[in-house]
Amino acid sequence: MNWMRKVSWTSFNFGEQGRTMKILFSDLDGTLLTDDKSILPEDMRAIEEMLAAGHKFVITTGRPLYSARNLAKKYGLFRPGFYLVSFNGGLIYDCATEQPILTRRIPVESVKFIMDAAFSRGFHAHTYAGDLVVSEHETEQLKNYCSQMQMDYIVVPDIRTYFGDYINVVVKPPIKVNVITPLNHSSLLEFRAEMRKTTEGKLFDVFSKPEMLEFSHLKSNKGDAVRFMSDFYQVPLSDTIACGDEENDCPMIEAAGLGVAVANASDVAKSSANYITMHDNNHSAIAEVINKFVF
Repeated sequence: MNWMRKVSWTSFNFGEQGRTMKILFSDLDGTLLTDDKSILPEDMRAIEEMLAAGHKFVITTGRPLYSARNLAKKYGLFRPGFYLVSFNGGLIYDCATEQPILTRRIPVESVKFIMDAAFSRGFHAHTYAGDLVVSEHETEQLKNYCSQMQMDYIVVPDIRTYFGDYINVVVKPPIKVNVITPLNHSSLLEFRAEMRKTTEGKLFDVFSKPEMLEFSHLKSNKGDAVRFMSDFYQVPLSDTIACGDEENDCPMIEAAGLGVAVANASDVAKSSANYITMHDNNHSAIAEVINKFVF
């Protein structure tokens, strides 16, 4: 843990409103979204006020692009000047041009290796092709995941053949692979340790939920996304804020000028943060952050 950084947050620029542009990076599930997957009116008002004042708001999520894009459209955040960080930083998307500005891919063979290992242990695994979730097995975890993400899925005999033949996709080859356990969290901890014997130094792995382990490009993490967007907007990292609740949010919480964990966050996210909100995701934690640190 970077203890020197944890005492440096008091130097965060609290300058007069409108004089210093700030970027707020926010996770979705468990942070901006309530438990019923909606954005509270108070949070939306605060976001609109900061955008109107010239600041930037960036959704930074482990969700696939299709899901993040639909949610941004639903709440009126799909607009020029707005960017979506999806797949934990694997794909950054320009809402104005409706095109990716950064994509980090992983080999199909790597995805196949992880999926085979996962299914052999009784886990579910899937990847993505455009707006589809792709798996080699139809499981309850697949159905539940797609229902939550409001995405369609396809079951194929072999993803290597599928990606070799199917050309009408947004991203090719895949960006990441998700492994979901029907068992307990410790089963995935053991799986990660086993996979790292092969994937360490080649792929980045992180938990987005206790039951979901994700593998992606080495630089596909929210911290690298914060640094990329900070440079893209030409805003110093010292003027960035990142809010999250889970392990996959820790890289951006640590990278930003001010790292925030919401009150309902996991212990690992809280341990990475400079500030922990008084309110949780069901009680306008993001509005608290905006009112306290942007205005």
